[in-house]
Amino acid sequence: MTQNESARDFSGFSDALKKQVEGTDEEIRKKIASGEACILPGQLNTPLFEPLPTFDKTECEEVYPSQKDLWGRHRIVFGRDRSERSHGSGYGGIGATTAGSIDIVVGSGGSKPLQKDIVGPNFITDAARVLISQRTDIDKNFALPFGQSTGLKASVNRSAVGIKADSIRIVGREDVRIYTKKRTPTNPKIVNSDTVVEYNSRGQKIESDGPDRGIHLIAHEKTGTIKVLNPVIPGREGAPSLYTLNRLQPMVKGDNLVILLKEIMAQMGEIITWVQNFTNSQMKFNNYLSTHTHEVVGAAPGVAIPSIPVAISYVQELIDQVNNHVALGDKKKFDFSNVNQVFLSPTGQINILSRYNKTN
Repeated sequence: MTQNESARDFSGFSDALKKQVEGTDEEIRKKIASGEACILPGQLNTPLFEPLPTFDKTECEEVYPSQKDLWGRHRIVFGRDRSERSHGSGYGGIGATTAGSIDIVVGSGGSKPLQKDIVGPNFITDAARVLISQRTDIDKNFALPFGQSTGLKASVNRSAVGIKADSIRIVGREDVRIYTKKRTPTNPKIVNSDTVVEYNSRGQKIESDGPDRGIHLIAHEKTGTIKVLNPVIPGREGAPSLYTLNRLQPMVKGDNLVILLKEIMAQMGEIITWVQNFTNSQMKFNNYLSTHTHEVVGAAPGVAIPSIPVAISYVQELIDQVNNHVALGDKKKFDFSNVNQVFLSPTGQINILSRYNKTN
């Protein structure tokens, strides 16, 4: 570890204590500069006297480690649901049963803790936390967006696990899977989903089928709706000039989308072929009319007209092309109503949008 002064901040002490601690640091640095073998307090993970607030423990809580003066740096609190310093907060505060919790915290008071402060759980300023609660309001506790304007339903009076830190990493050497609506079999030997029964932590039916349930990836807490101008076809009849869009939108299911795109491309290819065939026949007809002539008996010298039989044959070719295209079009008609129902409807068998998983 380099001796970086910016890594050591004692401003949370009183002025007198801060001066004393910084003076000790300065003396040790001088010894190190002169070649003496010594280290600053805290280096090499030796004990460090630093500004730490005092944790306000409730009667029912057991706190580890045993040294109370370390609780402002790190602690594991075994108790009942509590959302702030007030002993009356959370479901533990109102005396609810089945409200056990384990609160793992590092760094009370944030980056500049004050030695004189008395603190409790603070879901805003505590540096990092893993909360496991049997009964809590997890979205409210962590000040997360929810409500009708966001399209997100709050978790209220439910068991929950909350994780908060500057950065969070989940690493799976093989894979990472996130499930909702996980069920526990009544018979461990039977894994058919139709034979399992499970309820939520309150003994109620699991609510995971609604449009506001599932897995939501929300960056920067961007929720609600936005209004955007139609950027593509504002002039088309019936097309809105302004769209009101949800920021949180269903994820696209790639395999289903590929099927749709292949169908569209196949239809486009057939249409292009039809148009090209018709164009080629029309060009042959036009070319023949413009270049082929024959003398007409009784006409003035030099006067000629196109060969009627040949011209008729080209006209017949064009008629056949049109008839074939119409027949094929009826047979292979691209049914847009069917596309809407199968690919674009929320209830479609191969809808390209996920019903449950959303992101912004």
